[in-house]
Amino acid sequence: MLAVMQETTALDEIDLKIINSLSTNCRVPYRNIASIVGITPKAVKTRVNKMISQRVIQNFVVLINPVIFGYEKQCFLTIRCNNNNPIKDEEIIKRLNLVGDVLAFAKQLGGSSIFVLVVKSGTEDKIRLLIDLVKPAVVVESRFVDLMPSTMNINISDLKIIRCLLSNARMEIANIAKEASISTRTVTRRIEMMLQSHFSSFTIIRDMSSMLLVGYIEFAVVINVDKSLHEYILKRVYRELQEYLMFISSANQSEVIFAVFFCANIPTVDFILKQIVSYEGVEKAELSITTKLTYYQEWLKREINKRLRSEEVEARTRRYSLVK
Repeated sequence: MLAVMQETTALDEIDLKIINSLSTNCRVPYRNIASIVGITPKAVKTRVNKMISQRVIQNFVVLINPVIFGYEKQCFLTIRCNNNNPIKDEEIIKRLNLVGDVLAFAKQLGGSSIFVLVVKSGTEDKIRLLIDLVKPAVVVESRFVDLMPSTMNINISDLKIIRCLLSNARMEIANIAKEASISTRTVTRRIEMMLQSHFSSFTIIRDMSSMLLVGYIEFAVVINVDKSLHEYILKRVYRELQEYLMFISSANQSEVIFAVFFCANIPTVDFILKQIVSYEGVEKAELSITTKLTYYQEWLKREINKRLRSEEVEARTRRYSLVK
């Protein structure tokens, strides 16, 4: 006789639409979500708080284009552990951080894992080292892609704003302004610029294992594309598959698109995958079901603090020079 070992949470269609909105931009006001899902802003907030308390929504996070801190490439590693001689995921992450900085880790149904890390100049040549580092686990596939340059010139205020958002990506403008000692007008303007320039994105971390959904399949598709057709493919996905699309991770590069979908049955999953593969410029599309997703931001805290310290030293030096 089978027993349910873990209490699960039933979500309805409105919850899914709320998750969709917050996954795309977790800073979107509740009144905006309310106009989409057809309930009051207060009811939206109640549902969000309930999903937070039930750990369906685990955190609100800000994602930053690593290129501004000197990273040049992003690496996607698909790794499968040896069942006879397993190695913990935490140990793999620790080893990969010797080569670059791990941004995200996604555990897949079936035992494989996808690790996303960013590296600085020259590290691409160390792929052989990566393969050796994770043994006895096996690197099933690896791919390096160039990070897209940022169109936004960041300043000290931006770094202070991001540092505030790391603790809570939905932090109120007034609280950010107070903590960072910046005007609310400046905070609002700079966050808007971050979004428009693809410098940053705001999303949520969800616990897929806590969801109990009838007639619902969530899956991710990693799409390798011809970089010259990246925008064309994105537009087609948004236009033709919108009713199934949960969100597309903000791209810091133009060679891979990471999209999350949901639908009612396996034939629809097959239809979505075939539709994507049929697009001109799609080189390969791989489907997976993620059971655990983690974003790592210690590297970002480190780089922000390092940059702020450097700016403070330069400012003191300039003041000293003026006094002299």
